[in-house]
Amino acid sequence: MAAYHVLVKQGDALAEVDGALKALEGRGVARAASGFHKYLHVTQAAQTVVMVGTRDAPLAAELRGRPGWTEPGDVPLRT
Repeated sequence: MAAYHVLVKQGDALAEVDGALKALEGRGVARAASGFHKYLHVTQAAQTVVMVGTRDAPLAAELRGRPGWTEPGDVPLRT
């Protein structure tokens, strides 16, 4: 079973993830190269969960730069 890096945001942020993927595509990063694996809106928890291949995946960096995204149990990257 593969291990994925997880990012979480309160509420339904699926459209925001789609927008982040489009922004990356506009900068020449294809969806396959973004690190995107899966996203879910977990209604019982009222949050969106995004799984990416690695902590330093382009999509992780894109979401990290937007307000409200957290990385549970993870030490923040220093930039």
